[in-house]
Amino acid sequence: MKKFLVGIGIVVAALLISVFMSDFTLLYKITGVVAIISLIMSALFSGAFVDGDRLGRNLQSESKEDRKQRFLMTNTILLMGLPSLLISLVSYFLIK
Repeated sequence: MKKFLVGIGIVVAALLISVFMSDFTLLYKITGVVAIISLIMSALFSGAFVDGDRLGRNLQSESKEDRKQRFLMTNTILLMGLPSLLISLVSYFLIK
């Protein structure tokens, strides 16, 4: 839950920046960049960009603790980026 709240904090910070700059397009630009970065980082940590053979060898060579820590990191990054993704999509379609 704390991770999701950090993501909401990022969205609030982007909203405040866009209000102070009087440019609401900054809201979907900032949250969109945060969302894309979080999706790419979580995909890298999960091994989504690796082919099946290499992923199988990686899974065999890592311990259960390492795998658990890797999936925890992936989930943390996704939960932090989820509010940014939602707000960027909603604000893009409302502003455009």
